[in-house]
Amino acid sequence: MNTMEDREMTQAEEEWFAEIEEAGYDGGAVGAYRDNVGEQYTPLSNWRDWIDQFEEAYQGEMTTREFAEQLADEAFIPADSPQWVFTYFDYEKFERDLFMGDYWESNGYIFRSI
Repeated sequence: MNTMEDREMTQAEEEWFAEIEEAGYDGGAVGAYRDNVGEQYTPLSNWRDWIDQFEEAYQGEMTTREFAEQLADEAFIPADSPQWVFTYFDYEKFERDLFMGDYWESNGYIFRSI
C-alpha cells in the first residue's frame, strides 16, 4: 500500500493537510486513516465529507497495549478495585481480541472499525 509517508505530497495535498491541521485535527492521524480506508473511497480533496467518520473512528495515538489496558480499566475494572483484581485480567488476550476486528492501528494511531 502506498502511504502518504512513502511519497511526496502534491501542493494540493499539502494545502489540504494544512487546512485539516488548522481545523484542529492531527494530520498524521487523518493521513493514517485515509491510507487505510483507501483513497478511492476518501479522496483527500473531500476530507470535509468524511471527517465525521474519521472523528467517530479515531481513538487516539498510543500503542495497542496501552489502548487495551485503558479500555479494560475504564469499561470492566472499577477504579476502586483492590490491586489484586488487576492480576486476573488478561490484557494481552483482550488486546489481541480487540484488534481482530473491532479496532485497528496504523502508525501509532488507533481507530474503531465502523
